[in-house]
Amino acid sequence: MKLIFSGVMIPVSTIDWYGRSASVIFFNGCNFKCLYCSNNQFIEVANRLEPLFKKGNAVDIEEIEKQILDTKSFISAVVFSGGEPTAHPVELEHLAKFAKEQGLLVGIETNGYYPERLSSLIGKKLIDKIFLDIKAPLDDAQQYSMITGGIGDAAEHALRTLNLPVAIEARTTVFRSCVDVPRIAKSIQVRDCTYVIQQGIPEYAPDEKIRQEKPLTREEMIALAQRVSFLKDVRVRTREKGEEKIV
Repeated sequence: MKLIFSGVMIPVSTIDWYGRSASVIFFNGCNFKCLYCSNNQFIEVANRLEPLFKKGNAVDIEEIEKQILDTKSFISAVVFSGGEPTAHPVELEHLAKFAKEQGLLVGIETNGYYPERLSSLIGKKLIDKIFLDIKAPLDDAQQYSMITGGIGDAAEHALRTLNLPVAIEARTTVFRSCVDVPRIAKSIQVRDCTYVIQQGIPEYAPDEKIRQEKPLTREEMIALAQRVSFLKDVRVRTREKGEEKIV
C-alpha cells in the first residue's frame, strides 16, 4: 500500500525539543477543535499541503523520507506534530521507524487522545519522548471538554498518556482567559516529568474573544511557574527569552 503524507516539514528547529536540533513534521488533521489552537491551519484534512512557507499537493511518504535524509547531518531528532500525529497511525509508525533507522531520536507532540497507539509505538521502541499538551486540569472533564470542542473523554485519555512508560514533557499553553496552571500542575503530580508553561499568542487563536486578549508577559509567566514550585522541573517558554528553567 502506497502511503500519502499531508502536512509540512520544517527541516531544522531548535525550539521543539530543548537542547536538540530536530526536524519537525506537522500532520494535517486533528480530532480536537481547541479554542486557542495556534496550529489551526493544520486542522482541516485536505488533499493539499498548507505549510508555513510554500504550498503544494499531498506527497508520497518517500518525499518526507528524502527530506529527513537531506537534513540528517544537521539534526539529532525528528519531532512529529500537527494537527494530531497519532490520528494517522500508519503513516506515523512508518516515519518513526524510518527516523529510528537513521539513528535519530523520535519525539511526538500530542494531545494524548490515543494512548493505545502511543503504547504500541513505545513497545516497538519507536518513541524516545512524548510532548503532551495538557489543556486543563486532568480531573476536570467538563473544562477539558469545553476547551477541546466537546471531547468528553479527552481528560481521561490524556491522563492515560501521561502514565505511559516513556520520557514525558507536559506542556500547557496559557492565555488570560485560560490560565489554570496551579490546578493543572496538581493533576499531573502523579508523574515525574518536566512541565513547560507556554506563552499563548492570542492573534493565532480561532476563538474571537481570545484573539482580542493581550498575551501574558514574561514576568506573569514566571509568576505562574513559581506558584507550582512543588513540581521538580518547571519551565516557561516565551517569545522574549525562549525556554527558561524556573524551578
